[in-house]
Amino acid sequence: MKGLLKNNLYATLSNAKAFSGFMILFGLFVVAVVSQPLQIGYVMTGIIGFPVNAIAITKDEFISKWGKYKLTLPVKRKDIVKSSFLNQIIWLLVGTFFVGIEISLSWLFHGCPFDQAIDVLTMFALGISMSLFMGAVFFPLFYVGGEDKSEVLLILSLLCAFGIDFAIVSVVNALLEPGIAGIMCGALILLICSLLTFALSYLFTAKIFKEKEY
Repeated sequence: MKGLLKNNLYATLSNAKAFSGFMILFGLFVVAVVSQPLQIGYVMTGIIGFPVNAIAITKDEFISKWGKYKLTLPVKRKDIVKSSFLNQIIWLLVGTFFVGIEISLSWLFHGCPFDQAIDVLTMFALGISMSLFMGAVFFPLFYVGGEDKSEVLLILSLLCAFGIDFAIVSVVNALLEPGIAGIMCGALILLICSLLTFALSYLFTAKIFKEKEY
């Protein structure tokens, strides 16, 4: 299991390094200026972008036949799936770390970058939930037989994640009273729903992969 996870991490590292360079330059620019839209764009780009890099390696495994070679190793199929899910979580944490540093510096130099301090929590919750929903949709579709359609599946997964979050936010806003309590409750609902969906997706994907024949 550790070997599988290390392999996924190293496979993602090349693209992640290039993306990190972009995020550093983008972050310096966003810190230097006072722009709420740019802040929102940086938060979403960082938290979602790194997990996208982690998902992108699945196509490389299909092309190089490494995905099938792993089946000959003394590992369980569920561990192969688990390593992919854990890899996405790790890079999600990396993206959150980048965003946290940028937000902290911007706050230090210019004050709170959002209308209210609590809005920072909302943006983090939205970005994290979109990333988790994206993975939850992508991996089952990929293992069903979409190895050669991974780019399309990734775009579809992003659109589904956006739609799910939009639906949740719309329902929450309609049911809860405006205010800090409502904002915190809404952020918590986003995180809980996305985490549960991600966990259920892992179980479903592991079942799909276990029964798949090559």
